Amino acid sequence: MPTPACLRASDCCVTGKADTLKNAAAKRSSNALQSRHGADASNNSLPRSGPRGSRHRWNYPSYLYNRSLESLDGQGAPEDAQKSFLLNARAAESGMRDAVLAMGWFYLNGVGVERNVEYARRWYRKSARQGDPRAMFSLGQMAYDERDYADALVWFRRAAGKGHAKSFFWIGKLFWRGYDVPVDRKRAMALFQRAAVEKVPTAQRVLRFLSRNTTRPKR
Repeated sequence: MPTPACLRASDCCVTGKADTLKNAAAKRSSNALQSRHGADASNNSLPRSGPRGSRHRWNYPSYLYNRSLESLDGQGAPEDAQKSFLLNARAAESGMRDAVLAMGWFYLNGVGVERNVEYARRWYRKSARQGDPRAMFSLGQMAYDERDYADALVWFRRAAGKGHAKSFFWIGKLFWRGYDVPVDRKRAMALFQRAAVEKVPTAQRVLRFLSRNTTRPKR
């Protein structure tokens, strides 16, 4: 059976392409932050937090976080990646969950700050301790890029256990390739189907590809 490009051994997830990410960072908005953490049509996003203009002390971190998003995507404020990072960092100091998660993204992609993978990992771990499946997924992708497939599987399973749809696809990918697990394509297909039901585009594309190649009449 032919293997889709996104399942081949030579493929690499987004965190491994530092130069590409850095060059593209200036064109990305807060939507990129959602995409990086596995946002899809089901249950993963980085929404604005609280009323846009409110500066009450009880929700001041939310105000800073929202201003950070505005500076990142240039909507409601001049586009300024460095200012976006600094505003988000101030919100993260309070432990605000979305801001803590975003710190990992800023450091990993070098947006508004020098790229630092270890700092990114620390922030993602902090976010994971807060229970955010998007951080768990990101840690899984980082481990995958580093070819630490056993650790990647741990993080993807943790994220999937909290309903992170894209993680089901990545677990399936590990079983498809047999990375630190026995090759089990039947199990991989079941995981792809689970992700596809949750409208994960990559899973849907893989299933379409595999369906075309398994139903093609033999000559």
